[in-house]
Amino acid sequence: MKLPDDTSSIAPAKSSVISDTIQNDAVTFHILDLSIANNPIFSFEYNRKIFYTATLLQGEYRLEFEDRNIDISGNSLLFTTTKIPFGIHATGLGYSGISCMFKEEFITKANSGYRLLEFPIYKPGRQNIYSLTEEQTKNFIDIYLKIFNEKQVNSAFKDNLQRTYLLEIIFNAQNLAPVTSFVKTNNTTEVIACSFIRLLESQFPIESPQDAIKFKTSKDFADSLSLHPNYLNRQVKLSKGRTVTEIIAARLVQEAKILLKLTNWNIAEISFALGFEEPSHFNLFFKKHANGSPTDYRKLHKE
Repeated sequence: MKLPDDTSSIAPAKSSVISDTIQNDAVTFHILDLSIANNPIFSFEYNRKIFYTATLLQGEYRLEFEDRNIDISGNSLLFTTTKIPFGIHATGLGYSGISCMFKEEFITKANSGYRLLEFPIYKPGRQNIYSLTEEQTKNFIDIYLKIFNEKQVNSAFKDNLQRTYLLEIIFNAQNLAPVTSFVKTNNTTEVIACSFIRLLESQFPIESPQDAIKFKTSKDFADSLSLHPNYLNRQVKLSKGRTVTEIIAARLVQEAKILLKLTNWNIAEISFALGFEEPSHFNLFFKKHANGSPTDYRKLHKE
């Protein structure tokens, strides 16, 4: 990919440009030019675990993940989550690419209407690689260049525009079929447990009575993570010392208490937002875990 002439290409992996950019944790979004013309020794390590990525690559290269290497040539889109550190290494001439790196807070329900972890391509513990045609590549490059152009200007709408273009990349990618042999889920105990916790937390805070949570049962989470419920529960219990059901219940009680204290939503609205089909079910659940009814808790703690 050829970026405008006034943009500087990223040098090999030891370049201070890359180091400074990745280590600037205060910034929630970066876009990096990875193009190195006729330089087969290009190497770039995404060794930080705070960034999600959306990367377009052209040429011959090797992706090095924790548990395996993948050799690819041609045009590809790569999406990774914070739990998968990886490296990109050019293996042929004419390598080029561009990468968006961003924190989870760059795309939230409040600033975009979407939660990042609701997108299939950012399911915790996964990486997805899409092979692109020439026409698809051109369309994606056009979007990336819009993002890069916004980087060059100081505008009050800069972040919003970059977020909008990044969402355009994500939406378009979800219409593609990933290269199935490259879709990988890391099944280590800690990664699975962290993936479960991250997916659970992605549903909170609940910002309106209509903003009901989608994942409430062990099966809901297991299906989303492409795991068997028993396997998910076993790995979470090994890592956290509590079952999936116990962790979910504790988090629902915590959120229920917050809503009862800080909002004026009625009990039925809170019940629906927390995924209960009937307020009576929520009342029984709350009494079991909080030693009192939602109404009594609100009377004692309402600010």
